[in-house]
Amino acid sequence: MAKFYEMPAVSPTMETGTIVAWRIAEGAPFAPQSVIAEVGTDKANMEAEIFDKGVMLKHLVAVGDEVPPGFPIAIIGDALGEDVSALVAQFATMSPKKAAPAPKADEALAPAAQAAPAAQAAPAAQAAPAPKVAEPAPSLDRTWRGKVLRTDVLEPHQDLRYRSASAAVPAKGGRIVASPLAKSVAAALGVNLATVTGTGPAGRIVQADVEKASGSAVRTPKVARQDEVLKLTQMRKTIAKRLLASHQDIPTFFLTVTYDMTAFVGFREQLKKHLPDVKVSHNDVFIACVARALREYPKANAAWGEGVITRFGRVDIGVAVAIEDGLITPVLRNADQLRFDEIGAQIRELAGRARSQKLKPEEFTGSTFTISNLGMYDIEQFTAIINPPEAAILAVGSIAEVPVAKDGNVTSGWRMKVTMTCDHRVIDGATGAAFLQVLRRYVEAPMLLLM
Repeated sequence: MAKFYEMPAVSPTMETGTIVAWRIAEGAPFAPQSVIAEVGTDKANMEAEIFDKGVMLKHLVAVGDEVPPGFPIAIIGDALGEDVSALVAQFATMSPKKAAPAPKADEALAPAAQAAPAAQAAPAAQAAPAPKVAEPAPSLDRTWRGKVLRTDVLEPHQDLRYRSASAAVPAKGGRIVASPLAKSVAAALGVNLATVTGTGPAGRIVQADVEKASGSAVRTPKVARQDEVLKLTQMRKTIAKRLLASHQDIPTFFLTVTYDMTAFVGFREQLKKHLPDVKVSHNDVFIACVARALREYPKANAAWGEGVITRFGRVDIGVAVAIEDGLITPVLRNADQLRFDEIGAQIRELAGRARSQKLKPEEFTGSTFTISNLGMYDIEQFTAIINPPEAAILAVGSIAEVPVAKDGNVTSGWRMKVTMTCDHRVIDGATGAAFLQVLRRYVEAPMLLLM
């Protein structure tokens, strides 16, 4: 029996889904747990499964259409040839994008029909016929590049032609036929258009003719780049809604510190030297420092709830990753128990699948603390917006070699600025400062991570 297949909620935060691709074509059979379509959600492209056995009778929405969960997207049945007309008619009444009916021909002509009696009310004798204007006969005697041209099509009637006050007039009183650009170029170069021979259609003077007559060329102004209007993706809509709510609802304050990164840079160089086959970045080592500091100081590893504050026993760090449609935060589970190489390998694997929108919901939800690092883009310092319900997020700048004062002398040293955004309902100023001091100990003496 034919029935609707409705858009499933393939993501816990999904409000609408976009059909990215149909995996089962119309008329094709399917087995239980077959993937019927690929659906774009607010975080990733997910696979919509079907748990029945049957045949795909009709797709009701096209690729790129956006519908909410529970809305019909296809008609399925037990066998080919089942009548779907009733369901199609029912779907037409449910469609949120139902087109307005076009006006009928007699309705479109109704205003004219109603106005006709008023026009006929005046006696025929009083209506003097309007004098007819003789239409110029089409001239077919002009050619350009061997083709016969109709000048009545190429050029407007002489009486209606726009005349420029600065346009040159031939000595014999004839009309100059020149393009607007040619006229402006002629005015800029001081060229009398009456002395220029046109090579354009029907003898029209074009820019090249003016430049040739003056012996110089004028660069044509570049056309301005056109505006580009982009349709909002589900991910961008969710980012906008969540971050706006975070900015409006959470009382935040910011704490910025500068860390001495000399030992940190040296530690990573030693890892590269003694473990050349292991890929470890500055970001990997820093995440390990944050994870250890959160384990030692759990007051910063917390979240705000309805009437409660939760201080997490686990350390699950969300790492912000930029993708084409926005931003997503894959989660490193139990980050305080991972080695440097494990952190790096997991981040690369998660980031790769995030950019191809293949993350599962449990891989980008449920973090206890978030890190956003823009140091690789040479950003010295910035502030980040909290990812609720977490109580803090850490914005990491670049590691830079800068002049520093040491023992009364100016020398160079490696420094890095980090800014912690805190939810004041959970973290007070002293609490946030204490966490950054714990983090300083690990960043400035990373050998402690091996203990």
